[in-house]
Amino acid sequence: MAPLLPPPQPPDQSTAETSAPEPTAALGAPHAPHGEQHRPQQPQPASAQRLPGAKASLAGQADPAHQQRAVAALFLALLSLFGLLGLSNLQRGIYIVTFTVMVGVLAIWLAATAITRARRSGTAGPRGSVTALVIGGVGVLISTLLITGFALFGKQAAAYSRCLSGANTITAQQACQSQFSRVIQGASTR
Repeated sequence: MAPLLPPPQPPDQSTAETSAPEPTAALGAPHAPHGEQHRPQQPQPASAQRLPGAKASLAGQADPAHQQRAVAALFLALLSLFGLLGLSNLQRGIYIVTFTVMVGVLAIWLAATAITRARRSGTAGPRGSVTALVIGGVGVLISTLLITGFALFGKQAAAYSRCLSGANTITAQQACQSQFSRVIQGASTR
């Protein structure tokens, strides 16, 4: 088996500058201004063309770990928003709203860290992370407003829920609604 030869070393730049004029000048190529020598551009390797420390492929795809983080954030953000649809029972509503706030905050945190980690590593931003931020923010905002409403009118809402559960006719349901609106108006004017 023959020994492997080391790759040839590139020529030293200092000797290339003092050598004879370029052969392209004799072929009718445009001349460089007086005092400057025209150097042919050497192709750069693909690793030198990317940003230093970049891990992204040339296609601009996100790092798989960051992409998984963004997908989890999007799922949790949707869960925080659609969790509010289960708010039909006002007696258990405070637990549902508290859950949606926690899930929404977790979704925002996951999406924000996916974006910042992608920027630090120089990779492309993960898809869906901005959407997760927006949806999670909307879910947290709505849930926070509902928690504030429960804190201010929790007893009245519980009484309204009990009244509606015992109302079997439309007239009884309307009576519950009018009683609830009178109580809310009276509490808001104090």
